Amino acid sequence: MNTKQSKKGHLEAAASHHEQAARFHREASHHFGAGKDYDHAAHQAVMAHGYALHAIDEANNVVKHNAGASTVLPPPTGSAEHSTTAAQHHAAAAELHGQAAQHLRHAAKLFDDDRSAVAHDTQLAFSLAVRALSHGNEAARQHVTSTRDKTPVTGAA
Repeated sequence: MNTKQSKKGHLEAAASHHEQAARFHREASHHFGAGKDYDHAAHQAVMAHGYALHAIDEANNVVKHNAGASTVLPPPTGSAEHSTTAAQHHAAAAELHGQAAQHLRHAAKLFDDDRSAVAHDTQLAFSLAVRALSHGNEAARQHVTSTRDKTPVTGAA
């Protein structure tokens, strides 16, 4: 496989990972929204997070091979509104991962014809992925906080 095919393959793999992350976030959102089976929802959230990290790694493999190109992290979005529920955070993350996948699929299609468009779509996908991770992190924080608040501390003096 030549370098061009390899880079295009990384873009397609990244898009696939974002699609998987979106699917797991949708499932987590459903479970958190229904107010039941929080353990399964948390598992789905962890799976989504793992796929998101794989997607970012795959996209970064393309960026690393481009001379002079670097990935620029967008500024952190910080904590979203406190009234946003874990289900809403997962739904937002699913939407963002879906958008990132679309940008990466578009980049893969344009790969042979317009490298600047590929770079632009890849950067947009990365920015969306970081925002999705932020939503996933906030949902995880809320879940741990709610679990911790419900569980009595043992061994405390």
